[in-house]
Amino acid sequence: MAFLRIFSIVLSLAGLSGFYYMMVLRHDSPQRTLGKDFKMPDVRLHYTPALLYNTYEEAGETGRPLMRLYWLYDFGLIICLLGVMIAVSANIVSSQTWVYPLMVWLTVARTLVDILENSLFLYFLRHFPDYHTGVARFAGVVTTGKHLLLFAWLFLLFMMLFLKAFGIG
Repeated sequence: MAFLRIFSIVLSLAGLSGFYYMMVLRHDSPQRTLGKDFKMPDVRLHYTPALLYNTYEEAGETGRPLMRLYWLYDFGLIICLLGVMIAVSANIVSSQTWVYPLMVWLTVARTLVDILENSLFLYFLRHFPDYHTGVARFAGVVTTGKHLLLFAWLFLLFMMLFLKAFGIG
């Protein structure tokens, strides 16, 4: 059982690293090809429909297929991050406490919201240059929700680490 647990953690971390490399670090990665100043919308806390549309416009004819590739890689990153977050939760918090199920719920919810976010971006990309204000506005809300779920999980993680450091948790 311990071997399986370690193997799943290593596999999740390797996948997380590999997908991040493909998305951002590789010399012909979507992020590097689009340039240092180019910001993918999913890294922002929130954005307006106009900003989302401008991002797609700024990417141009050659950049939009790279954005699609970025989000396809991101689906793999999302799943690997799910594994890492659950593993971290299990190693920091006892499954007998009220915090553990909450951390797992936040992790799963963040994952589902992230998948929805990528799906909305791909939808918007598929229909570009048509301007779908409602979809773009909803995507902005979904992105904010994804970040808030991650922040809530991180808050619980650091709270538990703090409590453990003083022998409370």
